[in-house]
Amino acid sequence: MLHVKPAATRLLLVGSFLGIVSGCAVTTKSTEGTSETLQNTTDASSDFTSSTSPRDETSRNDQKVKQFASVNRDRIREDAARGGGEHLAAFAYLLGVKQERQPEFFQAARENYPTLFASQRSTDDLVAQLSAEVDAHPTWR
Repeated sequence: MLHVKPAATRLLLVGSFLGIVSGCAVTTKSTEGTSETLQNTTDASSDFTSSTSPRDETSRNDQKVKQFASVNRDRIREDAARGGGEHLAAFAYLLGVKQERQPEFFQAARENYPTLFASQRSTDDLVAQLSAEVDAHPTWR
């Protein structure tokens, strides 16, 4: 049986304690971390509140719709001519059309194809007309 002397045990305990304590940081400015944390929390709360207001959300969604339509105009046009397709479906989703109502949206896009995609019409006109079409059919949302 191994016999450990009390002095050796104390030395081992003190050495372990000092080893643990030496890994801890000492804070000399107690308010520095607190004020930074408070400022970061305040900034995050302000960002969250401003980003979740309905007006901002609607504006952000309108921008997404316009950007998608601008980048994918030719593909949306092809899908509208066929009466459906993945780009027209994605566009319908961005406009808020329920998936089960998308065939009705596709049909409307196909029927209105000549006016929707007339050469002089802008992407903003396309978005406005299709948004108005969706608004005219409340059951689509």
